[in-house]
Amino acid sequence: MTSFHFDIGSRGRNAGRFIARVRNELLRALAEKKKESKFSQQALANKLEVHRSLINRQLAGEANLTLRSLSDLAWAMDLEIELELKKPADEIGKNHTNATSTVQSAPIKVLSGVRNAVVPIAANSDRCAISTEQAKSA
Repeated sequence: MTSFHFDIGSRGRNAGRFIARVRNELLRALAEKKKESKFSQQALANKLEVHRSLINRQLAGEANLTLRSLSDLAWAMDLEIELELKKPADEIGKNHTNATSTVQSAPIKVLSGVRNAVVPIAANSDRCAISTEQAKSA
């Protein structure tokens, strides 16, 4: 069994979370607009003079969402964008980068052909080692 373990780093994690928050906010705003006035993705596309599939791909995260397209979507929904840069607040359930980093973990070693050999697991794991029998059944 081959597995890969990598760390995207705090820069990539921060970017991913920001993009997710922007998309979630767009979806929330569109859902509210639909409740108010039966506003649909098709109506949004018609107002922007683009194909509905582009709107769908942007909202689903399959198309690049630029600042210009974000501005256009807000304009089409008669909304204003507000941006605030602030220091991150420590919250319950929010991962800290030093606690979740995999950079300093020891590599996993698998010894094949040896019965009941010990397979070391990363230092931050719940268990220190498991046998190859357990590793094969997992």
